[in-house]
Amino acid sequence: MSVTNSSLGSRQAGGNSSAAINASIIVVALALGVWLMVDQRQMSWPPSQLLANLTTLAGCLALVGPLVLIRQDRSRAGVGDLVWLTAGCLTWLYNLAALTRGAFVLERAPNPSGSLVMGLAVLAVLIAGIRLLGMGRNWTWTNITGLVLAVFWVLVGALTLLPPQSPLGIR
Repeated sequence: MSVTNSSLGSRQAGGNSSAAINASIIVVALALGVWLMVDQRQMSWPPSQLLANLTTLAGCLALVGPLVLIRQDRSRAGVGDLVWLTAGCLTWLYNLAALTRGAFVLERAPNPSGSLVMGLAVLAVLIAGIRLLGMGRNWTWTNITGLVLAVFWVLVGALTLLPPQSPLGIR
């Protein structure tokens, strides 16, 4: 019986360690996003560039998606996990391509592909993921985070299709 209790204790300690690592990774990502917004002088009150600021924060979360999800149990993955992982991989690949070309700029690192490309890629993964996995699968925090990011990116991508003169149109 003591073996079971000690193994349970070590599993709980490992779970707490993993949660602390995930929380640290996400805090660092959000801190990077805030630092980039301050550095670019995008933060003001009242917020005048709210959508750009949210896009920067969502991009920073995309950057850490693969770091968080690589350690997760794959059998519990849902559509949101798939979207978050894909968006993160897309962001990393765009940044690596820019680095290879010598065109890497830290300010563009959270969203190097642009809102339209990210929105369309996420929409494609969302449709395919729902078709393959369904929606009623394991409502973990990573799945919910991925779904919230998916809705955000699809909406921002759709807003880029509006004419810039319209009240909701963005460039």
